[in-house]
Amino acid sequence: MAVSKRLAFLIALGIPLVLLTHWNSGAFFWLLVCLLVWLFDVIAAPSPRHLAITRSLPHTLRQRTETPYTVSVKNPTKRKFRAQIRDAWPPSLQALPRQQRLTLDAQSSTTLQASFTPQRKGTLRSDAVTVRSYGPLGLGARQFSAPIVQEVKVLPEFRSAKYLPSRLKTLRRLEGNSLVMQRGQGSEFDSLREYVPGDDVRDIEWHSSARLRTPVVKTWRPERDRNVIICLDSSRSAAVRLDKYPRLDASMEAALLLGALAGSAGDRVHLIAFDNQIRFHIQPDRGVGLITEMAQALADLQVSLTEANWSGLSHTLLSGLRQRSLVVILTGLEGGAERSGLMPMVEALSSRHHVLVANSLDPELTRLAQLPGQWNLNDAKQSLSRFNPVDAFLAAAAMAELNEHEEAGNLLPLLGGHLLNATPEKLPPNLADAYISLKRRGQI
Repeated sequence: MAVSKRLAFLIALGIPLVLLTHWNSGAFFWLLVCLLVWLFDVIAAPSPRHLAITRSLPHTLRQRTETPYTVSVKNPTKRKFRAQIRDAWPPSLQALPRQQRLTLDAQSSTTLQASFTPQRKGTLRSDAVTVRSYGPLGLGARQFSAPIVQEVKVLPEFRSAKYLPSRLKTLRRLEGNSLVMQRGQGSEFDSLREYVPGDDVRDIEWHSSARLRTPVVKTWRPERDRNVIICLDSSRSAAVRLDKYPRLDASMEAALLLGALAGSAGDRVHLIAFDNQIRFHIQPDRGVGLITEMAQALADLQVSLTEANWSGLSHTLLSGLRQRSLVVILTGLEGGAERSGLMPMVEALSSRHHVLVANSLDPELTRLAQLPGQWNLNDAKQSLSRFNPVDAFLAAAAMAELNEHEEAGNLLPLLGGHLLNATPEKLPPNLADAYISLKRRGQI
C-alpha cells in the first residue's frame, strides 16, 4: 500500500479544526477519519497484479546515445485503472521518464514510450516494473513490483567513427594508385596488360601472349589478407583518467577505428585484450560483422588493477603467428617503462613482425609542466612575486614523468619497434593515419 499527496492535503484541512475549536480530541478524531478514508480508498483500488506488462527492448545500446524503447500495459479486467508505473533500471542507463501515469479503461491496452541514454558500457539487468493502482479518491494506492528481469548490452560509444569515411577514401585512392606495381616478394596477381618497352620480361605471360599473338605482362597489386593484431592493455595503467574518460576508453576508440579500416582494406583483424591474463582473443574476421563483434567483446571489458603480463602476450603472439604482421599495442607508457616487460616483448616481436606501440598521453602532464609564471631575468623581483612553490613542485613532477616517457620512446626504435604518442582525442585518427602510411610504403 502507498499514500499520495492528496492524503497530506486532506490532513492539512483539519488544522483549522484543531486551532479554531477547543475540542481536545479534535486532532486525533480528524486523523482517524483521514486514516479510515484512506483505507477505504486503498481497498477500493483495483489490484495491480492483474495488469499484463511487457517491454520491447533493443538488442544493443550505444554508450551516451539516446535509444527509445516501449512498455506495453494491458488491462484484462472489467475495472478502470488509474495507475503510475516506474521502470527500475540501473541509474547509469538513465531510463527516462522515471515515472509515468496512465488511465486504462476496462479490457484495453496502451504503450508507453521511454528511452535509454546509457553512461556506462556493459551488460545491465533490470530489477522490476513497479505499478501503483490508485483508488477512486486518489488518496491511496496498491503497489506491486512485477519481476520482469531483462538485460541490455551497452556497446562502446565509438566517437571516432566520424574519422572513418575520410580514411576509407584515402585508402581506396591509395589502392587505386598502387594497382600496377613491379613484381616483388609477397605480391598478388591483379590483371594482364599489353607489353610496353621497359617492362620486366620475367612478367610476360607466355600462354596468353601465344594465344593473343601479342606480348602481355602480368600486373601486381599490394598483397591483401595481411594480419593486423590489435593488443589492448586493460591492466592498471588503463584505469588512469585522461580528461573526461579513462585511458581504456581512448584505446577502445582507437581499436574500433583501426579494426574498421583494416577490415575494409581486406586485412585479417585480431583483437586481444589482456592484463595479467588474456581476457579474450577475437580470431581473424572480415566484413560488416567485424565491428559489431569487436564492440560486443569490448562492452564487457573492464579494467583490472593488476600488472600487464607482457611475457604471456609475447608467447601468444609468437606461437600463433607465422606470417609477418602488424602488431599494434595500445597501452600507456609510464615511468620506468624501459624496465618493464614491454621492451623485451617488442624486441622479441620486431624480428618477425612490424610492432607499433600506441601511447595515449595525459594532457594534464603537458599543462602542469608549464610554469604559470615564467622567469624574467630582467625583473627577478616581479617573477619571484608570481612564483608559487606548489605549482613549481607540480611542474617538476610532470616534467620528470614526461622525461621518463621520452626515454622509453627513444628506446623503442632501438629495439625495432615504433612509437605513436597522441592525446586521447587524437589517438584514433593518428593511429589510422599511421596504418595508411605503412600501407603506402608497402611495409604491410
